[in-house]
Amino acid sequence: MKRLFYAALFSTLILAACGDDDSGNPFVANEDSSSSSFLPLSSSNSRVTGSIESSASSSSKRDSGSVAGMTSCSSSESFVSSSSFLNEDSSSSIKVDWPTDSIIDDRDGQKYKIVKIDRLWWFAQNLNYETENSHCYNDSTKYCDKYGRLYTWAAAVGKSEEECGERHICNLSLPVQGVCPPGWHVPSNYEWNDLFVFVGGDKVAGEVLRNSSEGGFALLYAGRINFAGDFIQEGRSACIWSSNEVGEDDSYYVDFYYTFSKVFLKDADKTDGYSVRCVKDES
Repeated sequence: MKRLFYAALFSTLILAACGDDDSGNPFVANEDSSSSSFLPLSSSNSRVTGSIESSASSSSKRDSGSVAGMTSCSSSESFVSSSSFLNEDSSSSIKVDWPTDSIIDDRDGQKYKIVKIDRLWWFAQNLNYETENSHCYNDSTKYCDKYGRLYTWAAAVGKSEEECGERHICNLSLPVQGVCPPGWHVPSNYEWNDLFVFVGGDKVAGEVLRNSSEGGFALLYAGRINFAGDFIQEGRSACIWSSNEVGEDDSYYVDFYYTFSKVFLKDADKTDGYSVRCVKDES
């Protein structure tokens, strides 16, 4: 009897761990675009345009902040094949040849590096514009200087918690300027998807975008604030908001982990604190 009980319990845990619902299409929510030619993140038709070179060396660690163990940004775990896992004891450098520049945010005078990837200009740093419901990691300004700020989803899209926070449907029209400077906006699922497709697909995007050279996206593992208000995963995870919401309690974000080459599009509580990367409006 006891053996049957443990077998049933094990089956229940497995089903719960793998119970993410992928039946919905995350790229259609609140999207004003008439295009229907987008590719899913796992598309086998991924393309690479431009110069990308890969090399590997087992003599050095990739990140000075490497920490043993793995924890994804949200409580909803995603499982990947071992081919997407980067050995912590190996190093891989991917050189990219993308145009770079910089801008000044006239609102507070802060300067940001930017990089043009495919047709769009992206921030090559996390946004560090102070608003209500945004925080420095551990509430310390030294982390804002290093990583930028962590925003609730409502703050990221430039709304109050009463308008777009938990238990509120926002139904924003894209693009959403949100907390970004004028002329820039919070990227949508479509724009994240296009970025991943351009650099070779979701299975390698985490590796390409972590490149920290002058010509790269310079992914920063800023950690996050969880639903309980705890600051966690600094140096291990990069969780960056999308402007698309899922429903009254959740919105989409992209999830990078420092030992994965794969990137995930997932959903999380609107009250979580995640980073923001801005993308330039198309003229």
